[in-house]
Formats: sequence, structure tokens, C-alpha cells
Amino acid sequence: MTPMRLSRTEAEDLLYAEAEALDDGDLQGWLDMFTDDAVYWVPARRDSTDPSREVSLIHDDRERMRERVWRLTEGPAHAQIPQSATRRVIGNVRIREDAVLSNFILAEDRKETQRVFAGEYRHRFRWDDDRWRIAAKTVVLVNCESSIFNLTFVI
Repeated sequence: MTPMRLSRTEAEDLLYAEAEALDDGDLQGWLDMFTDDAVYWVPARRDSTDPSREVSLIHDDRERMRERVWRLTEGPAHAQIPQSATRRVIGNVRIREDAVLSNFILAEDRKETQRVFAGEYRHRFRWDDDRWRIAAKTVVLVNCESSIFNLTFVI
């Protein structure tokens, strides 16, 4: 039976599971959380509305996501040697009619340099294959309009 609507508790559990997979380096587990037609988008401007018409930091369909995971886990991701250590804090989860919004802070440590990113996640979840899965993820970074050096890990 398909649930009618995602509860806030379910949404929080999904967001925390995604953050845990990313922070633990389980990129295949992260990829498995998405539907086959998923879109992962990090716009270059806070007011962007159409990734097909505007500049994006990241705009991946499921195949590009699969390539990204391969590159970071098995392929030539020289910019991630050594791999970044990350931790995410998720908060202010809000359920909207068409999306789950949350705020995040992400700390990255790599080569004795720590960076902090903050912003808003916008997830669309869909009941698929007997579980909630991510149909779309948009990451609106607070500093998306600033120079961002070497964004080579999954935000």
C-alpha cells in the first residue's frame, strides 16, 4: 500500500540516513536512495528556477550521478586524494506540498584545511519500489554566488 503523504518524522529519518551515507563515504548506498529518474541540482544562483536554462554548479541526472559515484569511489578523482572527511548537521525540517525543505551545515576537512558550507536542501520524495526514495534533490548554498574552489565531493 502506498502511503498518502510523507510524515515529518519519516522525512527526518530519510534526511539523516542520506547524511549518514554521505558522511560515511557510502556513495553507492546514497545513490540507491534515488529513483531512476532522479535529478541532483546545485544552482549557481540562489534565485535559479530552471537548471536547463541557467548555470549550475552541479546538474546531474541519474546516469551522471552514477558516473560521479564511480569517479569518487573507483575512478580518477585526483582532487579527492585524500578523500574529504565530512559531517552534516540537518535541521529546520519543513514539509511543503511539493517538497521537504531543510537547512544544513556541512563541514569538510581535507589536507589540513577545513571548509564550512551552509544552505537549504530541497528534496522531493516519491514512493517507489515499496519505500520512499529521492526523486529530486536541490542544494541551495548560502555562498553559491561566490567563488567555490574544488567542489569535488557530494554536497
